[in-house]
Amino acid sequence: GIRVNTISAGPLKSRAASAIGKEPGQKTFIEYAIDYSNANAPLGQDLYNDDVGNVGLFLSSPMARCVSGITMYVDNGLHAMGMALDSEAMKKE
Repeated sequence: GIRVNTISAGPLKSRAASAIGKEPGQKTFIEYAIDYSNANAPLGQDLYNDDVGNVGLFLSSPMARCVSGITMYVDNGLHAMGMALDSEAMKKE
């Protein structure tokens, strides 16, 4: 049969993401997102491309042969926390 799954990744610093909202002397959008994630996610740590890639590898492997119809969040648990509008990470410099 056909299995359909998705991966929802948290904020990753990449060249493409770093170009969004880049103003001289200010943080980029992705830097704010990463700071917010690190401050508010249960596993406050940096997220790397390999973390997301490893989940893709698992989902495409025989180990996940009975897994279908899910969204796998790879975001240090941030999706479960809701939005913390009063987070220090959201303050403009």
